[in-house]
Parts: sequence; C-alpha cells; structure tokens
Amino acid sequence: MKFLNLRYDFDWGIPFREPFLGWLITGVELTILIAAVTAITSLFIGTIVAMLRCSRFKIFNIPAKIYVEIVRNIPGLFWLLFFYFVFPEILPFGLGDTLHEFVKYSVVAGILGLTVDNSAYVSDIVRTGLLSVPRGHIEAAVSTGLNRFQQFRHIIMPEAFRTILPPLGSRMIHNFKNSSLCMAITAPELTWATQQVESITFRGLEVTFLATVFYIVLSLIMAALIIKLETHFKIDLTSIKEQKT
Repeated sequence: MKFLNLRYDFDWGIPFREPFLGWLITGVELTILIAAVTAITSLFIGTIVAMLRCSRFKIFNIPAKIYVEIVRNIPGLFWLLFFYFVFPEILPFGLGDTLHEFVKYSVVAGILGLTVDNSAYVSDIVRTGLLSVPRGHIEAAVSTGLNRFQQFRHIIMPEAFRTILPPLGSRMIHNFKNSSLCMAITAPELTWATQQVESITFRGLEVTFLATVFYIVLSLIMAALIIKLETHFKIDLTSIKEQKT
C-alpha cells in the first residue's frame, strides 16, 4: 500500500503481539492514572491559590500571584524535567538517591510537574468564577449571619461553579493530552510505549494510529461528560455573560 509516495505494508498484528501489547496496555493505564491524579491535585491546589489571590491581605495574595505568573510563563515540559532531574538532587539526607532508586519515580515526577503546571491555569479559572459572584449575594449572605466558610460553601462556590465548569472542563482535557509529555522523562505512558514499539519494529504507523484513536475517543468522552454536567446544572454561557454585564 502506498503512503506518502512510499510503499508501506501495514501489519496490524504488531500492536497485538507480546511484549508490545503489554506495553500499550500499561501505557493506557498510566496515561489515565496520570491524567486523573493531576486533575484532582491541580484542582485542589488551584482552588487554594485562587482563594489566596482573592484575599484582601497582601501576605496571602502576593505569593499566590507570584506563583501563578512564574508557572504560567514557563513551559510545562520544564516542570517535568525539573522534578525528574533537579528535584532529587536538592533534597537533603540522601533522599534524592532514594527517589532515583524508586522504579516508578518517572511517573511521580510527571504527576508533580503536570500538577504544578496545571494548577496555575486552574487557579485563574476558579478565581474568575469567584469574582463573577455578584457582590449583593455575598452581602446578603453576611446579613443572614453566615461566617466566611459558610459563605463559600453555600453561596459563593455553588454560584461560581456555573462559571467555572465549562473552561475547567476544557483545561482538564488539555491536561489529559499533556500527559504525553511524560514521555520525555521515560514515564511508560502511552506515547512512550508507542515510541518504543516503533524503535524496535521500525513500524510506527500502526501503533501511532491506535494511540491517536485512544486520545481522540477519551477526549470526546470527557467532553461529552462535561456537556452532560452543563446540561444537568442548566449552565448557559450566554446567560452567564449577561449576568456579568
């Protein structure tokens, strides 16, 4: 079969032979694991950073602003390389050697790097949602005797969630695709497994095609879940914009 004016005989059995099949299955599992863990950790850290940025006290909001500006202006791949190569070297008491001996440290470093990178963007999204809550609603919550925690739990966060969900969903899909960057630090996720199969068999089109289908299908599933949530909570971006204006 001709491909790009070259003769290429596809062999679709390659991805289903051992050890290649095992590599690809492990790659899929680790890709999902990395994406899921970093989504949770970055949402947690990003929410805290967003709340600090909204604080009236400079001792809280200035460090949060510095963190966001530094992280946003550095490529995400840098943080993966930092946690894999540099972070163990600056740890005291031989902890770095312990990390290097840990077989799955590349996965841990990938999770740390993606969490730092993604949390800065998540904080911006959450902060936008917090600032979108009308001041009158907050004043009404104060007048009813709710403390600051109760205001966030019952008034601010439920209203902010409507603004946060659409861009947050898109960011999490982007974070899922960013898991492929872990290939640079030898984390055996799907893209790394694909490259390993190609380097051994010199046939990369078959496994690359399957990996591409996996990324597309899972991204579409995530997008469908987000749309389902938007429908469930009756989120209308047009009405949100009108409320802001």
